[in-house]
Amino acid sequence: MKLIEFEDGGRIFTCEAESSPATPGTVWWWMRVTGESQRYAAFRAESGDTKATLRERILAYYAKLLADRARPREPGPWVARRNAQQRAAAEAAAAAATKVSTDFEPSGL
Repeated sequence: MKLIEFEDGGRIFTCEAESSPATPGTVWWWMRVTGESQRYAAFRAESGDTKATLRERILAYYAKLLADRARPREPGPWVARRNAQQRAAAEAAAAAATKVSTDFEPSGL
């Protein structure tokens, strides 16, 4: 079995067993869903895959995909580092500006 197609919830799921350029020799179930522009390598193809087991796995995978999309984004550790660097630069600039203004004494007044 290399291809299955089924409908669920008004969407058509098309699944093809193909290898990936990133993992030659490993066959994946690639999934396309109506309304989505991207295809997904949901999981590896197994010798015991049937239409019923694939349908169950594909629907679970897609439900998780939708749940992950709905979850708010969490910034990664690089954001904290970037924010700390920006904060340090701003504090250094503020300190330099304060020093310039306190060191300046007009002469002749």
